[in-house]
Amino acid sequence: MQKNQMSQMIVYGILQLVMIVLAGILGFHFTREYSLIPKAIIHLPDVYVSHSDYIQVLTIFFIGYILQLIASNLIYKQAAFSSLKRFMNEYIHYLFAYTTVSLYIFLATTINYDPQFIAAVGLFSTVLYWILGVIILVHNKESGVAQFFGTLIKRFLSVSGVLALVYFLVPLGLGKAFSSDRDIANKITQVRIWFNPVAETDWGFKNFIPGQVFHQPVLAKQAPDDDNNIYVLERFGKIYKINAVTEAKPELMLDISSELGEVEVENGAVGLAFHPAFNFNHTDSRKPYIYVYFTDTRPTGYQRNRLTRYDLSQQSLEERNNSGQTVLDLHREDSGFHNGGSVEFGPDGFLYVALGEGVHPKVAKSYQETMRSGILRIDVDMNEELSNPAQPFKHGVIANYMVPKDNPFIGREDIRHEYWALGLRNPFRISFDVETNDLWVGDVGSTVWEEINLVEKGFHYEFPKIEGDNDKGTQANDLGLPDKGPVYTYQHTAYDRAVIGGVVNRSDNYDQLKGKYIFADNYSAKIFAFDAASRKVENVEFLARANQYAQRGVSSVTQLRGGEILITTLGAASEPSGEVLQLVKASEATVTVEEGKEEEIPKDYDEQITSALFNVNCARCHGVKGDGDSPDAAHLGVALPDFTSPLYHFKTSKKQMLEVVNKGGAQTGKSPLMPPWQGFLKPHEIEHLIIYIESLPAKHHHH
Repeated sequence: MQKNQMSQMIVYGILQLVMIVLAGILGFHFTREYSLIPKAIIHLPDVYVSHSDYIQVLTIFFIGYILQLIASNLIYKQAAFSSLKRFMNEYIHYLFAYTTVSLYIFLATTINYDPQFIAAVGLFSTVLYWILGVIILVHNKESGVAQFFGTLIKRFLSVSGVLALVYFLVPLGLGKAFSSDRDIANKITQVRIWFNPVAETDWGFKNFIPGQVFHQPVLAKQAPDDDNNIYVLERFGKIYKINAVTEAKPELMLDISSELGEVEVENGAVGLAFHPAFNFNHTDSRKPYIYVYFTDTRPTGYQRNRLTRYDLSQQSLEERNNSGQTVLDLHREDSGFHNGGSVEFGPDGFLYVALGEGVHPKVAKSYQETMRSGILRIDVDMNEELSNPAQPFKHGVIANYMVPKDNPFIGREDIRHEYWALGLRNPFRISFDVETNDLWVGDVGSTVWEEINLVEKGFHYEFPKIEGDNDKGTQANDLGLPDKGPVYTYQHTAYDRAVIGGVVNRSDNYDQLKGKYIFADNYSAKIFAFDAASRKVENVEFLARANQYAQRGVSSVTQLRGGEILITTLGAASEPSGEVLQLVKASEATVTVEEGKEEEIPKDYDEQITSALFNVNCARCHGVKGDGDSPDAAHLGVALPDFTSPLYHFKTSKKQMLEVVNKGGAQTGKSPLMPPWQGFLKPHEIEHLIIYIESLPAKHHHH
């Protein structure tokens, strides 16, 4: 190789490296202010990219591009801009390198992947590449401007050019799919976890109720004075009682699924509290009540967040279901997000209710008009010596409680008197330290921060003006209240992104964790700990990761009176696969990540082909979406199932669906209008149709 050629390679290589770094800088700052891809074309989520993630992205592109330059120069043995043909080959190589680096960032790192930012790097680097190519090649009389772009178009029409362009769009498509399809998100998260395995620790999990799965369990708790049983609350509105000693079959204690409406987004039954006198020995003083916090999406015009008391002493399930007494029935916006959820009786006997900032109708947002974005403290025993009647409430129904006289905002006209603390975004899980009575709150953040707060009477916790550790600058609230930041906060990574508040361990069962606050992240399913005596925490201890993650991850961390720390994992929305796990020493662990995997889909399953099969054979009755809304629905005279509803799939097993499709309605107790497809469709086609129908709730949820 001639010395002149070597010099050209070095000079042009440096120019190209400067170009890719400059494209990264421009892309980052541009997408902090503007959307490169309008939401009207492709709706991509808003993603926070931290400064450290930004530097990592630039570094990875820089290294990837160095490797590409070395490979190109070794193959062609001449500089990238030495001729028009050489430049076109170089640019195609660049596209392959760019896409490969993008996929590496997305699949193999914990960087918070922003499709807009990555797409901007591609756009700006391409524009800079073309400008640099035109300037150098025209200056060296290797090409004219028209010839340059004419040759570029021809190169794109070649086989390698078309492949490069198709490959170039893959990261954008994956980013879109990741944000809009739960199944794809779970698969991608599995790949990320495989590339980024967690370190081995002293801790793991075992099934607390071996062999038992639940339909999206959100909470596992004990009732007062009953150490043998635990109660599991499912997101779809059922509460089961399980004897942890005998391992008998779970007993269904309550089923309010008919009161919830559609369970999607962050909706459903999410909170459960037992009255302190639930199992009181003296019958006259016993109060066998549970308080369930759930969403109700059925009303037209407005949706509701409800806190209802049920009497579990009633003999039959129907009587228990019908024993509900309203405590709170709050109008809310229709998005389904930020409901809060925890309800806990404090050591003072009052009920504490955690409400998210989404619990308000559009017309009302102030702390006087609504109950939202904070912690309430109410007296459900209605002790007139300790409490006052509640103020009138316009946007919903309040009943069967009074307001403690020592609540912090008694006497204020601009804040409802039920409030104990304000300024929380989405306090999903709260708990009291059994030793100090401190109230700990896991506050789910937006696109950047997650928080653990130690909540005190009368304080404001800075939302919406401040999240995480942002510089205050000004007072965090306009109410003249003392404000307080989090004890611990963390920024989102690729899969640490949704905090689940936990418990302070005071049990000798976990001697290494004595006095530590144990909490989780829903998305990554990691369990963490820090010293509960600390009032500002920078680093936490990683304990273990559960077997299900992404949207199927941890939903609660609780502790039994015997000391056992339990976590619930949601599992799939379409079928019971959630579990109640116990944190144990690694030597006792029985649960592995593989247990949380989904049922294998046959390799020959093609969703596009099966969708067409459904549309041809099923859609005329069942609707194109599978929701029963079809041209013939009004004329059939029977109620058609809604395949897009998770409730349908909860009540109907795969075996039942296969039987109906194979044998038809007449032979299976359904409508004779449903024909038997056995013999008309091949066995594998029927099996694929069931897989497709089972996927419809996720598709309906996002589209």
